[in-house]
Amino acid sequence: MSERVIKGIVLKSFDFQDFDKIVTIYSDKFGKMSFIALGVNKPTSKNMYSLNSFSFSEFEIFKSRSVYSLSKLKTGRLLESNLGLTKIYNNYLFASIISTIMLQEQHFIGKNYTIYKMLEKSINNIANNKNPFSNLVWFIFYILKFLGGEWDLSKCYVCNQKNRIYRRFDFSNYGLVCANCFDPSKEKKQSVEFIDYLMNLQKNTFNSIFHEKMNVAYEIILLRVLLTYLKDEIGIFSKSIDELLAKEIYREKEFVEYTYNVLTN
Repeated sequence: MSERVIKGIVLKSFDFQDFDKIVTIYSDKFGKMSFIALGVNKPTSKNMYSLNSFSFSEFEIFKSRSVYSLSKLKTGRLLESNLGLTKIYNNYLFASIISTIMLQEQHFIGKNYTIYKMLEKSINNIANNKNPFSNLVWFIFYILKFLGGEWDLSKCYVCNQKNRIYRRFDFSNYGLVCANCFDPSKEKKQSVEFIDYLMNLQKNTFNSIFHEKMNVAYEIILLRVLLTYLKDEIGIFSKSIDELLAKEIYREKEFVEYTYNVLTN
């Protein structure tokens, strides 16, 4: 094992034997990785505070040569506790959903500094109550690219042609419908502002979207679609996702009514 210094966000940890923990982080140099922290549950341990969930810390580790075996923690230094997440339950729920996405075993093994910075920024903003809902929506939307499920909002999903005018976003097929493919006898067109909002998301990146104007009404709709997409198309499940989808605004009848009122009036 080689000795390395890394920074990372703690995604989860669990007790192992009497005084040890197994910790999973997303790091700046190695992506998602796990290590064993020996003796960290002892009252005298100086490393325990660096290992709390969602904390941002610097770790000195003995790095395993294989991604499939555990590294070992030497020391941990807390940089940002993100304890603000414990004060507002919804914000904790948002951070838990982000953690759930990152913990999917088939993804995120290997260094990706863009993902690392997205994770660091979103968790920090949510912990500090800086547009927490928007941060969750933006994180999920832009992480789809790295999950292999990015939406293509640059063209009509029906005819596959790029057009200047789109009439609606299809919630079942996750794509835009152009004026030529739109059937007014079967569908009701959506507001131009909503279509522009979606296309603006496509044009931006996670970092640049922070400079754009937010629309919470549209984000409420988009989050429900994104969470459903994660479950049905990507295969990501968690109690935190189910808990958020169980809120009154996302129940089927209420969501249909809300969506209709926002997008067609």
